[in-house]
Amino acid sequence: MEKLKKGLINVDWPITTISVACVFVIVAFMAIRPEATTDFILKMFTITTDSFGPFILLFVFLGLIMCLYLAFSKYGKIKLGEGKPQYSTFSYIAMMICAALATASVYYSFTEWASYYAEPTFRLEPYSIDAAEHALAYTFFHWGFSVQVVFVLTAVAVSYAVYVKKVPTIRVSAVCEAMLGNFRYKKLVGKIIDIICIFSILGGLGVSLGLGVPLISGGLENVFGIEDSFSLRVIIVLAIAALFSLSSFVGIDKGMKRLSDSTIYIAIGFLILVFIAGPTKFIVRKIIYSVGVMLTNYIKMSLWTDPIGNSGFPEAWTIFLFAFALNYAAMMGVFITKISKGRTIRELVLSCLAGISVGSWMLFGINGSFAMHAELTGKFRISEAVLSGNGQSAIYQLLELLPGGLLMPIVYLILAVGFLSTSLDSAAFSLSAVASKKLDESGNTSPFFRLFWCIILAAIPLSIMFAGAPFKTLQTLSIFVSVPFILVILFMIWGLFRWFKEDEEQRFKEDEEQRISS
Repeated sequence: MEKLKKGLINVDWPITTISVACVFVIVAFMAIRPEATTDFILKMFTITTDSFGPFILLFVFLGLIMCLYLAFSKYGKIKLGEGKPQYSTFSYIAMMICAALATASVYYSFTEWASYYAEPTFRLEPYSIDAAEHALAYTFFHWGFSVQVVFVLTAVAVSYAVYVKKVPTIRVSAVCEAMLGNFRYKKLVGKIIDIICIFSILGGLGVSLGLGVPLISGGLENVFGIEDSFSLRVIIVLAIAALFSLSSFVGIDKGMKRLSDSTIYIAIGFLILVFIAGPTKFIVRKIIYSVGVMLTNYIKMSLWTDPIGNSGFPEAWTIFLFAFALNYAAMMGVFITKISKGRTIRELVLSCLAGISVGSWMLFGINGSFAMHAELTGKFRISEAVLSGNGQSAIYQLLELLPGGLLMPIVYLILAVGFLSTSLDSAAFSLSAVASKKLDESGNTSPFFRLFWCIILAAIPLSIMFAGAPFKTLQTLSIFVSVPFILVILFMIWGLFRWFKEDEEQRFKEDEEQRISS
């Protein structure tokens, strides 16, 4: 009981209450006036992407250059905290992959290329050879280096603040307040940043459950014959909530680490089976060629605004996905900071950029190539299922083409549960950190407060389901709200380099004093 009281004292209840209340008020509006609310949010989002879309593309492109500079310059050697790294490199990267990819990647690894094949970029002919050659390359681009940029920049700034400048809590707002110095309104700025961070995480992760639940319920129907009903989906949400709540409550070492390691091992086993049992030669050739196409066209893909054709592809896909990544920037920045103690800036940057990207390419490359081969050979037209909105069920039917009967669909179902649970687990920690005044001596938040956020993360999708409101609306709104986070990242990078300069001058001064005294 004493531990509970101590943990609750450290909670920033005003920020917590305001953020949660805002989300549920919006859900209520979605239930009462679904069409009007959806139309208004979509209109605001469209205005934002049309007006600021090119700047988002430019920010991400230049951000990658900044990430590489941080890794390979003299600053890459800076160590974040004392002692050895707390986690092995495998567990370190595994936790980042599971937190970043979630169930969305498990679904889109089989299906996203089909959208680019049917409605290709660069004004290619739909369903053509050129469209097929570019389809998987674009998934590599959208889930590769560029998406990790916002995670890396946020994590480096927060990690340096916490482990080098000794900012007492892992909060983006606390970092910004420290950088603002004596600015009169820094507390107000910090509160606004906290609300944006919490709302973005709640919106993004709440919708992840909205995407993951149909994928899991569709699997139960296809594999075990259990009818995909509203009641089943409610049970799935509650079951997933129980799993990630238990993992979150026991802590990162005993919970998240074990859950993410197990998920990655299952994912590796699944991909090996698909690789061996599927069209191995085609998969190898397709992955290698798609990496080549992506690298050859990387700058074009990064900055393509389609000013002449106005196809809408950049807004619908690239700008949308980059903006959606901003939903996870605060969450990933806080979570990566928590697990990066003892590592250098170079290790943090390269583990996130290369680790998550390569993991994504293997997942999308093997699954996507297998699905594409089935499409091109006429064995299974997954593009038709995706365009008709039946992609979740189609994946299980596609997997039945492999040897082993129901083995692969069952493993895939377990994989979907694992990725969703680990992502929500990391979100619960990040939310508790953002809304805590300070951390304990081990750098952790109160387990009871993490449990509170687990309940909220489950309550949001349940509320949307019972209200009959569209998940897409909350997702779009959370992305719209998170776009200003670009300004926060830019400010933190400016503050980070100012700290670099100040600390260098201080070290030089100390060295001079020591030299003179000796």
